[in-house]
Amino acid sequence: MHRDARGMWRSPLGCLPVDDEQASPPRRRANTRARLLEAAVDVFARNGVASTTVDDLVAAAGYTRGAFYSNFSSMDEVFYALFEARSSEMLEAVRQALAAIPREELSPDSVGRVIDAIEPAGRRWHILQAEFSLLAMRKPEARAAYRAFRSRFSAEFLEVTREALAAMGRRPVVPVEQIAEALAAIYVSSLTAETIEDDTLRPREALRSLVPAVLVGLSREGTDGEG
Repeated sequence: MHRDARGMWRSPLGCLPVDDEQASPPRRRANTRARLLEAAVDVFARNGVASTTVDDLVAAAGYTRGAFYSNFSSMDEVFYALFEARSSEMLEAVRQALAAIPREELSPDSVGRVIDAIEPAGRRWHILQAEFSLLAMRKPEARAAYRAFRSRFSAEFLEVTREALAAMGRRPVVPVEQIAEALAAIYVSSLTAETIEDDTLRPREALRSLVPAVLVGLSREGTDGEG
């Protein structure tokens, strides 16, 4: 999180005034919520959701327990809100990276630029996604939330994949859902390898090779309107 030219705190979760006392009550509450979520990124990455206490989070954010309970009812609620924000950030990063490539240059081979462009957002999302998977496996009450989030994310990523293929002038030869699922699985596997393995497997290099191969192998030149 950093200050912009107007003295505002900038973060992926919002723009925060330097002095909450100058803001209206609704704005102050929004600022407090955003800062708690921002602090939760590092706290959850370090401790995990199950081991993080309210005191851990408010200490990292510079607030009191009262500030926490005026915005959230539980640590799980914090995590769900954070995961939703990071998932939206991730999808928006993909869309912006694709849009930044000139139409005439957009092809399966050019998606390496997308991979590079979304790296910061991707890493943040991956840590939370892994934590959410563990939470859902350990806590039955978290499974419904996980399925709901996964369903929404998959639906949005499916549209991104469909739009990207159309922009490349390619037509799926299998259901586009399978292409989107394959791309997501390859990406998550690569980020996991980068996080816990040494560089022997060269996961980033493998990712840049596998994604174009999947796109070419599971689609052909043409559009859905062509025979």
